[in-house]
Amino acid sequence: MATNNEIEFKQLLTEKKYNVIHKTYFNEIEPFKQTNFYIDTPDFDLKDHKSALRIRVKDEYLEMTLKIPAEVGLTEYNFETHVVPELNKPIPEQSLPSEIADQLTKMDIDLTKLIILGSLKTERLEKEINGNLLVLDKSTYLDFEDFELEYEVEDYDEGLIQFKSILEKFDMKHEIPANKVQRFFNRKSNLYHN
Repeated sequence: MATNNEIEFKQLLTEKKYNVIHKTYFNEIEPFKQTNFYIDTPDFDLKDHKSALRIRVKDEYLEMTLKIPAEVGLTEYNFETHVVPELNKPIPEQSLPSEIADQLTKMDIDLTKLIILGSLKTERLEKEINGNLLVLDKSTYLDFEDFELEYEVEDYDEGLIQFKSILEKFDMKHEIPANKVQRFFNRKSNLYHN
């Protein structure tokens, strides 16, 4: 198990900006692919707590991650899992790592109602800059594609200055987007209501 405090800055991109940033920072780097399977109750109880539970599949490795708000950034609980994710598949309560189950119970989440509600596929590029991690993502979900730049840092204040500096090189101002799971569920909700 790994628990860590995640501090990252994000910026949604147009496809054109994505291509320019790709050429500038990632031209010689091969992308890797990963798929996130998002888990919640049918009533979106985790979403209501501004939290997210997912299973990430990357090169045959399965990892279950719970993200909950922290004073700065998010606290992540990461565990290897053997739950093979399938759309609309319930998550057996006994398959939850105890630390994740404990956190969900503190939020009054009914563990018997957890279900895989959808998936998001990401083609990711990573590069270390100034001791931090610059990430360029192209994500596909629910017949939609979006592009995002992330900057994962240890120090919030210094990281924000560096991220804004990177954005300025491409004539962009920092606008805080919804995170991937929020964008996924927003799109799912919009499709459901149309």
